[in-house]
Amino acid sequence: MKILFLTSHSPVGPDHGARLRARNLMLQLGQFGEVHLVLAGLYEDYVDHSNAASDSFRPIRVFDFEPWPITSFTDRIRYEIGSDYLNTHRARARSEDRAELRALVDDYDMVWVHGLRVANGFDLWNWPRTILDIDDIPSEVARNELANSAGIVATLRAVRQHWMWRRHEGRIFERFSALAVCSVEDRQRFIGAENVFVVSNGFDVPVEVPLRRRFLPLRIGFVGSLEYAPNAGGMRWFLGEVWPRLLESFPELTLRIAGKHSDRREWSDCKNVDGLGWVSDLDSEIASWALTIVPIFEGGGTRIKVSTAFSRKCPVVSTALGVYGYDVTDGNEMLISDSADGFGKACLRILEDHALGDALADHAWDRFLRNWTWASNSSRLADLVKVVAAKSVRSVAE
Repeated sequence: MKILFLTSHSPVGPDHGARLRARNLMLQLGQFGEVHLVLAGLYEDYVDHSNAASDSFRPIRVFDFEPWPITSFTDRIRYEIGSDYLNTHRARARSEDRAELRALVDDYDMVWVHGLRVANGFDLWNWPRTILDIDDIPSEVARNELANSAGIVATLRAVRQHWMWRRHEGRIFERFSALAVCSVEDRQRFIGAENVFVVSNGFDVPVEVPLRRRFLPLRIGFVGSLEYAPNAGGMRWFLGEVWPRLLESFPELTLRIAGKHSDRREWSDCKNVDGLGWVSDLDSEIASWALTIVPIFEGGGTRIKVSTAFSRKCPVVSTALGVYGYDVTDGNEMLISDSADGFGKACLRILEDHALGDALADHAWDRFLRNWTWASNSSRLADLVKVVAAKSVRSVAE
């Protein structure tokens, strides 16, 4: 098969969740045919995105989106209440690029589109032989924002966004052949719809079974870009509400933050906090942590930072939303709490009881090997490809 893979996330460069998903799905799809990459989006660092180090991830085209403002009253009304209005993100490809993309789609046996932002940015309603991959369901992102909104203005905005996206999501199957989501919970958002497949986020299996070493003074850690608002918001909550409680019991405890923008003063100036920026050797860094925190209250999809910690046999303390999409139990694979008091006590339990941390990490490691490696998606991807291939054959016959 000839497979066209469209994403706004270059598979090369410093890792983050969406980039890891794009890279590994491209690799997995390679078992079914020849995969060609197209990058499409708003690129400030155009050169970095267009010059992939590996031929496997070198894009055949890069389409740089331009602003697409809403200028008329009619368009504003369509944006608010129309389920077929495609200017959802205020950016799109140039007209000549849109025409080129349509020609490319016609030349491929299957198309994989990573996100509605990319699909709608080409102002194209009908995507034949195409799988839409939604790792963050927009209506769920808005619903989580609603749950954490403060004030009437923020609440009304979240309600409006939620119902706007629900209308768009209700027509996805008029536009695409199949839908890929990250979890069973996300699939349940489309109850009654056919051709919804779970393609989980995951992580690579280490070459050797990870060994943690207890670093003194004790360390805990967080992995994630603080350029991403849900990560930054969760970290502000943790530092303001939980971190002082931990320092009362462990004055020498250090928080290590690994990810883009974590080396900015907002984080690194906090007491006993090391903002590391992007870390190239994450294995060695996480091996020195007593636990990983996932203090997330906003956003959508599943967090690769969870499977990252599981794959390193590092104990995890998370909010309920932070572990959304993972079939885990509080007290078995990890500890879960949404309150500052409960989250802090969960961290202290692991810091004070090494055996508890080891037991949680071992249970999570076993589940990781069965369910959350990238290779575990192979059979699901095969089923998904068969559906799209069958639709392609029927279309040709007709």
